[in-house]
Amino acid sequence: MQIIFLLLISIVLGWVTKKLGFATVVGQLLAGVIIGPALLGLVHESHLLHLLSEAGVWLLMYNAGLETDVGELRQNFRAANAVAVMGVLVPLITFPMAALWLGYGLTHAIFWGIVFAATSISITIAVLSEQNKLGSKVGTVILGAAVLDDIMALILVTVFSLFVGGGSLGITSLMPIIIFGLGLLSRQFVFSGQVLHYTELIGNWSVFPLFFGSIGLAVTFDGIEKTWPIIIVMSLLAVASKFMGAGLGAKLVKLNRHESRAIGAGMISRGEMALIIAQIGVGAHILSAGVFSEFVLVIMIATIVAPLLMRPLFAKI
Repeated sequence: MQIIFLLLISIVLGWVTKKLGFATVVGQLLAGVIIGPALLGLVHESHLLHLLSEAGVWLLMYNAGLETDVGELRQNFRAANAVAVMGVLVPLITFPMAALWLGYGLTHAIFWGIVFAATSISITIAVLSEQNKLGSKVGTVILGAAVLDDIMALILVTVFSLFVGGGSLGITSLMPIIIFGLGLLSRQFVFSGQVLHYTELIGNWSVFPLFFGSIGLAVTFDGIEKTWPIIIVMSLLAVASKFMGAGLGAKLVKLNRHESRAIGAGMISRGEMALIIAQIGVGAHILSAGVFSEFVLVIMIATIVAPLLMRPLFAKI
């Protein structure tokens, strides 16, 4: 019953936040926070919920592979690669520096950089589609860069988990990369569009809301009075690091000022990919529950801010 309740509330709040102009994932995260241990305490984590959430992660990664047009990515590879590299490099440098300054240990500091090197593909696609920019040059560069930096972030978290874990890494930690690759391969078949339609339909009404809702269940406000300065600093950095890094990458390949700013804004949202990487950190015992909550709150704030910046900047190109 608790799982069904979480599913229903996640779907409803996801719909509400979408109607309000925010990403669906924000409402689904809030559902877990509100009805979970952080506030009302009506729903708690369970083994079955964990299994369903894992299925959600895998289906999200499979769909990300299905949505990736390899030919289009190849055509705009130079620009997308520059944006992706700078969009990963700046967070990888600035987040650990800020985290060390805020008192984190080296392991947590590096992990801040890895998590916020990622970009949300699904949220970016939604805003690009709304602005009729999905097939544009800027839209293609953003999507290509988002795919590339997500691959880089997944490789980084896999290697880092291996290093921190002292040489042992389970197949579960590699599954996001493997399943993303399967999605890329599946796209080559003529029926891939139908597969994507049905996997999205099934996922949107089942395991996707449960995955994001379960993330919200893991949030705790214990000691929030001490950590709110961290949340503010890291949220500002989450926005600034991608905006400046990706925007600089766009400038390096001679895109104009408006295009560079739009691309920078389009790379801010972290959403599902950052949450997946943070979950890997929990599974690898890199992150504690308290630190994980800080990550989730910063991801949520960046996910809310990104579409608000994207809309006016995309109107100028």
